[in-house]
Amino acid sequence: MRPIYLISKTPYSGVVHIPILSIHFLTPDINFNLYEGIVVTSKQGALALKHYAPDWDKLYVICVGEATVQEVKKQGAKHIECADGYGESIFNVLHQYRGKWLYCRPKMIASSWPSRVREEGMILDEVTIYETSCNKEMEKIEIADNGILIFTSPSSIECFLQQYSLRSTHDIVVIGKTTQDALPLGIKSMLSETTSVESCVEKARELSFLRL
Repeated sequence: MRPIYLISKTPYSGVVHIPILSIHFLTPDINFNLYEGIVVTSKQGALALKHYAPDWDKLYVICVGEATVQEVKKQGAKHIECADGYGESIFNVLHQYRGKWLYCRPKMIASSWPSRVREEGMILDEVTIYETSCNKEMEKIEIADNGILIFTSPSSIECFLQQYSLRSTHDIVVIGKTTQDALPLGIKSMLSETTSVESCVEKARELSFLRL
């Protein structure tokens, strides 16, 4: 079985985790009473909301995917709706609601859906509640030439390329189209079936047996 490397913020059982990213939570003042609901697009965004419990957990919460749903449930949210895993799909969920909404976002985003929401006349504020950066303190892990690499965000690719090189002998699995588009030109990759780390790992394990 070929080795599988997960380049992400958090580990996953059974694969080699390369902690290429660091996360820093921010705590700006937020008056949640002003909003009908909030939008959360990552597990890290959900974790950042712990600093505000219990002020937000009575609101409607739109999550980008199932992993985010599970995290906001742990924190007590009751009114949750899930998009299909992509940022652009949030528009299709949000346009069903009225009122003023708040996007609890990372410092850097790779999707234009917030602009589309406002262009359609919906009211959406944004607040930065966490930021990611390259983990300069990680001990460099040796990557086998026949390894399978999983990337879960554009920033994970950016930080990876500061310390490693992509080889023609590597197979690459990405969590979504936005991440795929962040790869260098000419680098081939495979999309996971769904936008989840679990699906990425399943795809990588299939490859590990097919191409020994």
